[in-house]
Amino acid sequence: MTQLFLDCDGVLADFDRGAEAVLGMHPRRFERRFGLQAFWSRLAGQPDFYAELPLLPDARCLFDAVRHLDPIILTGCPRGRWAEAQKIRWAARHFPGTQIITCMARDKRDHAAPGDVLVDDTLRHRHLWEEMGGIFVHHTSAEESLDELRASDVLEGQPSGPMDTEGQGRDG
Repeated sequence: MTQLFLDCDGVLADFDRGAEAVLGMHPRRFERRFGLQAFWSRLAGQPDFYAELPLLPDARCLFDAVRHLDPIILTGCPRGRWAEAQKIRWAARHFPGTQIITCMARDKRDHAAPGDVLVDDTLRHRHLWEEMGGIFVHHTSAEESLDELRASDVLEGQPSGPMDTEGQGRDG
């Protein structure tokens, strides 16, 4: 049976907004200016950084549409042990009862079986998931991901119409 996995940061959690609040500028800009080590050091020094991330505006729409498939949150963690417990608390608060797996992003493939689906906003390790026989859905919005899941026969139903940020169709 196919398993659906949802990445957390950039799919469900608004990492960029949370990081910008800590860093004082967009995360990519901070990283370019101060380097990767300073970037992660600043976030790691923030108490409960991951646990306090806000939901993305369309996260609930995506999750509610696939809830019946018992999705698993499969999320990459930065180096060190500081983020795992925070991410687990985040998932328990926003999606109680949903299983969460934390690992290095490149190791997400270790959880893939042929036909399993990963919805992820980061393309960097897509090839690793697909090499395991998995289906990769590049997440840019809930609407686009749900349409791709329908096109892949993971979800039943017709492609959605335009949505607002509350996940309701604009036309009704």
